[in-house]
Amino acid sequence: MTKFHRIVCPTDFSPTAGRAADYATELARTFGAELILLHVIPEMNYPLRSFGMAGAFPHLREELHKRADEALQKEKARLGAGVTIRTLLHDGEAHQQVIDCAKGEKADLIVIGTHGHTGLKHLMLGSTAEKIVRAAECPVLTVRG
Repeated sequence: MTKFHRIVCPTDFSPTAGRAADYATELARTFGAELILLHVIPEMNYPLRSFGMAGAFPHLREELHKRADEALQKEKARLGAGVTIRTLLHDGEAHQQVIDCAKGEKADLIVIGTHGHTGLKHLMLGSTAEKIVRAAECPVLTVRG
């Protein structure tokens, strides 16, 4: 039987991501595994009308980190006791950061929602979940909303 020691669960705080976190928590509880809740803040290299590039506003990034950390702590509390949960906050492209995190943390499993806040984006670029399924070195459990 497969034994899970470490599970990575990326979240964008959408309802589907919350459902995936519920699955990940139950698996972690069942197997006595550590759960890593990961949120990725995308790079801000895009123009803001009349203000220059978004990346030129360091306080904006600080505020995004602060709010994301608060949301991670809230999600950690929601998922309850009886599970070891660690939170991580990364910057970059979501799919690559999830893959790198799982590899670096030696995760046995990634649990991810199939659709987050970017449903329309999937039509043009392909979903984050799909990219993770294709490139991850460990198994990936996708959870539908």
